[in-house]
Amino acid sequence: MSEWEQVRLDEVIALDVDAVPVTATTSYDIVGVLNRGRGLLFREPIAGDETSYKTLNRIRPNQIVYSRLKAFEGAITVAPNDLGEVYASQEFPTFTCGERMLPEYFRLLTTTKRLWEQLQALSTGMGGRRERVKPADFLTMEVALPSLSEQCRIVDAVSALDAQVEALEVEFAHVELVLDAMLTMETYGGAEWPRRAFSDVIDFREGPGIMARDFRDAGVPLIRLAGLTPGESILAKCNYLDPQKVDAKWSHFRVELGDVLLSTSAALGRVAVVDAEGVGAIPYTGIIRMRPATDLVEPSYIPWLLRSADFASQIADAGVGTTMAHFGPTHLRKMTIPLPPVETQLRIAETLRQVHANQLDIASELTNLRAFRSALLTSLLNQEIGIPESYDALLEEVS
Repeated sequence: MSEWEQVRLDEVIALDVDAVPVTATTSYDIVGVLNRGRGLLFREPIAGDETSYKTLNRIRPNQIVYSRLKAFEGAITVAPNDLGEVYASQEFPTFTCGERMLPEYFRLLTTTKRLWEQLQALSTGMGGRRERVKPADFLTMEVALPSLSEQCRIVDAVSALDAQVEALEVEFAHVELVLDAMLTMETYGGAEWPRRAFSDVIDFREGPGIMARDFRDAGVPLIRLAGLTPGESILAKCNYLDPQKVDAKWSHFRVELGDVLLSTSAALGRVAVVDAEGVGAIPYTGIIRMRPATDLVEPSYIPWLLRSADFASQIADAGVGTTMAHFGPTHLRKMTIPLPPVETQLRIAETLRQVHANQLDIASELTNLRAFRSALLTSLLNQEIGIPESYDALLEEVS
């Protein structure tokens, strides 16, 4: 493995701006740059007679482009090689790679914390007073430059992982679509099912007003759903309350097996069904405890109803808004739910649970693969590991 040369960017890339005069009769597809090297942001087209810009920068395939104002956030990328005709304001300078720097390799550099920190160091000041990164200053940055063959190996290895990540992202999105469709079809597909008011079949109670001064290092668990992720224990990272105070003031708030908890602090709420571990805990302020009449309502059926488009529509009709900041039992009492037989509710809940479990498996695999990709790229760029020259023969064979 060869020792990499340390070069200034102006040795391997060059400022190359194609400023195009704006004409009133032309429409322009506009792009920005996402932070942390996440690529281009495609915006709505603008008409020439709707902008005050006299010129726009044409962004060409394989060009380096960054936001002069948001460079400190890592707003830098390399345009894809199949990019169509797009433009950006003069705040987005463009650069072309020379013979010693592959655009695909520099694209990898734009996803690294090291490059973001270099850009941040060039952006002095705070907030709105932060200075823009000028192209001349950007070109003074230094990077380690492997040989072209080593760049090819690194790009190929990481691209293979990126292809797997993209495939999993597509699979995750497909499962999401299936789940959304099934939520509508399964929970609201039975036109003959009677609809009942929530308040007819479920008892509601909102958590008591508990302050931080009530917290203890041990005692009765206090359930907080704000950070809950699907499949996680409802008691994860919980606080505790003094048992004597609970007995004196809040004993009637203790949750029971099968209670359904709805947090009103997140979009459309986070939902959990109380299992044996959570029995006896106290719900925190802002959590609605729902206790269904189990001869009519299966507890595991309720969370799916709360995720459905029908429920979201009723929330919107109630004028609560998507944040549910003022959502409470009063709103729930005005809503209705379809009520098939309990055995049908069980079947629906189990079917949806299985689809959702598949989605969680994909999400976990994505998380692990992204972490591995990041670790591999860091190790390659730090020369902690290397790809042997014999890999070049493989590249030639598959190209």
